Amino acid sequence: MLVIAVLHTSCSSTNKTNEKWLGETRQKLMRSWGPPVRILHDDQDNEILLYADQVFTKDHNDDAGIAGPSYWKYDYMYVNKEGKIYLWHSENQKFPPQSVDSKNLAGVNSKR
Repeated sequence: MLVIAVLHTSCSSTNKTNEKWLGETRQKLMRSWGPPVRILHDDQDNEILLYADQVFTKDHNDDAGIAGPSYWKYDYMYVNKEGKIYLWHSENQKFPPQSVDSKNLAGVNSKR
């Protein structure tokens, strides 16, 4: 029960953090978060700012201090031609940021 409550709280805080950026400018986001790892474009030439963090998980059986398995935590911030954030999406994936393809992101719904 405790694990479920912690997961729900962490997801809710991410949702609230990203939700507050809707309608804000690209410049304001970049001043706060820094430059994105990548900038992609959708089929309508809107920008998708990709922010990524690699998260390492430690294998409980290994106390050697070596980084264990990892995944990537992605935040996609969609910016229209007016420079305003109109959509966002977060996910965890195994593939690195260089493998992200904007065509695979088409039609992604926001977590609103």
